[in-house]
Amino acid sequence: MNAQQLLQEISDYCRQAGLAESTFGRRAVNDGKLASRLRNGGRITTDTLDRIHGFMAAHPAQGERPAII
Repeated sequence: MNAQQLLQEISDYCRQAGLAESTFGRRAVNDGKLASRLRNGGRITTDTLDRIHGFMAAHPAQGERPAII
């Protein structure tokens, strides 16, 4: 899995769960700048990847949330 694929997965999850990416990073791996760092070329360990996927599995998104205008 590359960084772009992971970022897309995180973005999709956040959209469905109604979370900001910074909130996701803080809750999943205690790093509010996780998505930002990945976008700027940062790397993560396989342990961090496992923690991200573990968080998503333990807290499934409830489906698409309606847009509020």
